Amino acid sequence: MNGFFSENGIITLAETADIGGTSVNTSWVSMKNFAKATLYAEVGTWDSGDDVDTLKIQQATDSSGTSAKDLTTSASGGNYDTDAPLDADGDFAYIEINAEDLDTDNGFTHIRGTAAEAGNSGTDNITLILLRYGAKYPAKELAGAATSGSKVYYKS
Repeated sequence: MNGFFSENGIITLAETADIGGTSVNTSWVSMKNFAKATLYAEVGTWDSGDDVDTLKIQQATDSSGTSAKDLTTSASGGNYDTDAPLDADGDFAYIEINAEDLDTDNGFTHIRGTAAEAGNSGTDNITLILLRYGAKYPAKELAGAATSGSKVYYKS
């Protein structure tokens, strides 16, 4: 790991999940002091009859998801183009946003990534990674700051 990312960005992971007929979300995270975010989604074992129907970034006014609404779209020609969906092992997509895209006038400060698949004809595994970067105060935004569970930070 290079020092630049470890001091200028934070990674949030939604572990690989079978989303057949359901959805998966990253946790809600604050965009305070970050300039940009990228949602990366990668399909693992996937049933050939299914596809990712929804892939988007949502925004909320706090870490519990209050007043959640879409920041990006899942539609024909949208940020995630449903006319060319993820539908095979190894397919991946990126969605990028800038902090100024959030509805800050109405108090929206947090984001999360979400993916959904309406069908359920087999195993539909997907992994989501939400990257926040461009930290305004790099020394204060070190990766691995524990909020819950076990997190370890290594720096060489």
